[in-house]
Amino acid sequence: MAELKLAVRMDAIPGTGASATALRKSLTIAASMGVRSVELCGRTHVPVSELSDTGVRTLRKILDDLNLRIASIRFQTRFGYDVTDHLDERVDATKSAMKTAYRLGAPLIINQIGTVPPRPQSIDQAVKKAGSSLLLGSSSESDDADWSNDLPADLAAELANSIASSRIGKAIAGQGAKGSEASRWETLREVMDDLGRYGAKVGCFLAAETGTESGQDLAALLDAIPDTFVPVALNPGQLIINRFRVDEAINALASRISIVHAVDGVLDLAAGRGVSVPVGEGTADFPSMLGRLEDIPYRGPFVVGRPEMRPETAIMELQQSLEYLRNL
Repeated sequence: MAELKLAVRMDAIPGTGASATALRKSLTIAASMGVRSVELCGRTHVPVSELSDTGVRTLRKILDDLNLRIASIRFQTRFGYDVTDHLDERVDATKSAMKTAYRLGAPLIINQIGTVPPRPQSIDQAVKKAGSSLLLGSSSESDDADWSNDLPADLAAELANSIASSRIGKAIAGQGAKGSEASRWETLREVMDDLGRYGAKVGCFLAAETGTESGQDLAALLDAIPDTFVPVALNPGQLIINRFRVDEAINALASRISIVHAVDGVLDLAAGRGVSVPVGEGTADFPSMLGRLEDIPYRGPFVVGRPEMRPETAIMELQQSLEYLRNL
């Protein structure tokens, strides 16, 4: 196996801030751990939506001085792209982050795109159903009504499809995150297609982080965009926490995996939920995982660090995580 490309998640290092002085100090700590790349937070470390040309030059100078590069920039939005409320603003902010990330030399920005529902059995049926519900309303008296009796069949079908396929129609039919799964799935597909095409244009892609759905469901969504490439950030810890199988996710997502977050997880049966734990202390089988990734073959970075790390032990945990992966 080729030598692993290791990186550190900077928001795991205590004291990392947005000022040049604080960021240089934290990046110096990361460089002292022997890594050659880092993952920055696009909200706290590098406010990508408002970073000036001077800020870009300053940060690139700091990175060059320390012989570091940016593996990725984490750009977490408050809601996923399946929530239609303020969706345009989230998409525009994501595109702005991708553009700034490219200027910083980062090939990826990372976000959890929203919970991906299973692919609807029939997308065409789902769209027509959404259009019908818009025409009929949501009252119980209209649930079984046949709206085609009141309009010519061809006009009724055309009108339903036109309404359902519009963004306003999806917003009404889907009612944001609480809408039908078919409406949410189609919204996610359209947004990922748009962002994928934009990434190819600007040279920096949005990577969808795993964890809130199975690898198979995420793959089904991305495979429905045949002409656009959307990469994936594999997070085994989040998959375990949400009771999904890591090996199945790797098999389903395969060549789409462009970055790996080396996070471990375990199910806390007493608490009835999953929790992230230091690498090697959970149920993630990293030796087997590396073997599966090698078969793809995967040549991207492995990022250590998790947001729940305690400040007093964070540096030690990062060093131990790096050592664990190096020993593999």
